[in-house]
Amino acid sequence: MVKILIIFLSLCCFSGPIHTQQQLDFCGTDIPSQNWEKIFSSLINDFIKTHEQNSSQQFTEYTIPVIFHVIHSGQSVGTFPNIVQAQINSQITVLNQDYAGTGFNYDTYPANAFVQWAIDQNLPPANLDPFGRVKIANINVKFCLAEKDTLGNILTEPGIERINLNSRGWVNPNTFTTPQTLRAYFDGTIKLGSIWNVRKYLNIWISDKNAAVPFTGFSTLPPLSTLPGITGGGEGTETTDGIWSYSSAVGSALIFPGGIYASPNVRGRTITHEAGHYLGLRHIWADGNCLTDFCADTPPAFTSNTGFPSYPLNPGSCSNPSNSPNGEMYMNYMDYSADPAKYMFTYDQAIRMQTAMLNSPFRNQLGTHGLCIAVLGINNEGNIIPDGYFLHQNFPNPFNPLTEILFSIPDLTNVTIKIYNLLGEEAAILSDQVRSAGNHKVIWNATDYSSGIYYYQLVTEKIRITRKMVLIK
Repeated sequence: MVKILIIFLSLCCFSGPIHTQQQLDFCGTDIPSQNWEKIFSSLINDFIKTHEQNSSQQFTEYTIPVIFHVIHSGQSVGTFPNIVQAQINSQITVLNQDYAGTGFNYDTYPANAFVQWAIDQNLPPANLDPFGRVKIANINVKFCLAEKDTLGNILTEPGIERINLNSRGWVNPNTFTTPQTLRAYFDGTIKLGSIWNVRKYLNIWISDKNAAVPFTGFSTLPPLSTLPGITGGGEGTETTDGIWSYSSAVGSALIFPGGIYASPNVRGRTITHEAGHYLGLRHIWADGNCLTDFCADTPPAFTSNTGFPSYPLNPGSCSNPSNSPNGEMYMNYMDYSADPAKYMFTYDQAIRMQTAMLNSPFRNQLGTHGLCIAVLGINNEGNIIPDGYFLHQNFPNPFNPLTEILFSIPDLTNVTIKIYNLLGEEAAILSDQVRSAGNHKVIWNATDYSSGIYYYQLVTEKIRITRKMVLIK
């Protein structure tokens, strides 16, 4: 007898605990050096030339395995800062939606947003959506919770290493009262004693912090060479590369209301922002007044924005070039606006991130080691699925050894169903030629497969949807 249990993530109203009301605006990432930007700009130009020579070439799809190092001082799981798996899962969902261009509130983008800016800057069609706006870009970068550790062992909790700082003889991070001392302690002690291979994992450390420390996250920049002294400060090293975040800024109070958040407005955009730095982005005001972030489709900003601005914001605040009449792009993830107010990256920002993934020695091998296959939150896990698509919950006849995977799809297209085991190994490939819109089924003969956790992934030319299932025989 084969039974399939599909695990869905449901959305409900926020009712989780609020840890403390703190400002969630500030970032501690170092400003890139001029030498780093010069080298990076050269690599970007090479990337653009390659794409211009082959206009049909699409962005490469990357999937980044993530390990969260949860730093606590003996608290039980579910007690701050030792947050639960589901809160961390919601952060991965946020990352995947944000980097696909379908993040929370993306559908509130004003109808005329930055149309005049696009005209004045003569932006090419690739930077624009069908309405002539600066488009919300799909970066084609995905994130998954690592399912194996550095020795190849299966993690009990995907993507999580829980570390009791008392057992390591470490000082509690909340004792440091300045940004400089907090970062120095993480870089010199905590990261050094816990980092996983930076060519295989995106390391994210999460912990408590002192209220006197204004930022809620910082990241390293992508190194552009492994040779010392080539690019300057701010780049990750073998012992520092990755992101730090305040534990109660992790995840989304909308997706997982039962988490511990600094505010009910937390939507996981701290790590979305820091992952942007990790992939080579700068703040939209470039840490000065009306400086350039080297992206032609992000208007200059006089300084950072906070709270819940409205469009247009501060038109004419910068004059060379002028950002009038459209103003500043406060809804960009690389600003400091409140989490619900941010919902976009641009095409030029996508170019920078794709360039980093292709060229940085700490980025260009990520996702090539079979460390994870379940991509939460991008058109799957019960969140955002395009109209007309649906994966049914499957409960096969207990007398039938064949598992039916049922789905509805509106397109006339080829469908592939890929089955993966928990190790990320491909267990089976099934196909179905959809000859008409509507309900369909694919049969998986699970007779010879052992009980356990599997993933099945529906793949078409337009979409990729993943579901977890438990096989019990």
